[in-house]
Amino acid sequence: MNLDLRDFETFPAEVAVESEPDNNEYGIEKVSFRDLMSLRLVIQKVQEEYYCQGSVTVPVEEECSRCLSLFDAELKGELNFIIRTGDGKVPSAAGEEEEILYVKPGEPVADLHNLIRESLILALPLKPLCNDDCLGLCPDCGVNLNEETCDCKREEDDERWEGLKNLLE
Repeated sequence: MNLDLRDFETFPAEVAVESEPDNNEYGIEKVSFRDLMSLRLVIQKVQEEYYCQGSVTVPVEEECSRCLSLFDAELKGELNFIIRTGDGKVPSAAGEEEEILYVKPGEPVADLHNLIRESLILALPLKPLCNDDCLGLCPDCGVNLNEETCDCKREEDDERWEGLKNLLE
């Protein structure tokens, strides 16, 4: 996704763009995009720098880490970056935490692809769950315990811990 700074005459400028994401283009594993990706930015110009803040949201289909069923979710990533004109050889000021994109002085078009991709990857949950009360799979027979119950007998006491139990008595 590209951002052409020539499209804006007054600042601060607000950008709202929806586009069709491609699973292969963004290369995010374990999710598949279901609908349009929405990008919202506020751009402020200070001298020759453009300060951009916003978010990107996209509906996805994920796999639950407990029961392995697919469920719908929404990824929302935050964007905070600066666009500068030049070749990128100017050192950044100490303590700058924003990502800096450099564009050619006569061609102010910034490619936001990598920033969007990184933002969405950081928004991925470590252990996606279909719901907080997900029971997962039975460790013995593999049935999804959210959908049905099983007759597997689970031993409450593991005989390997008997030595420690005797010490406590």
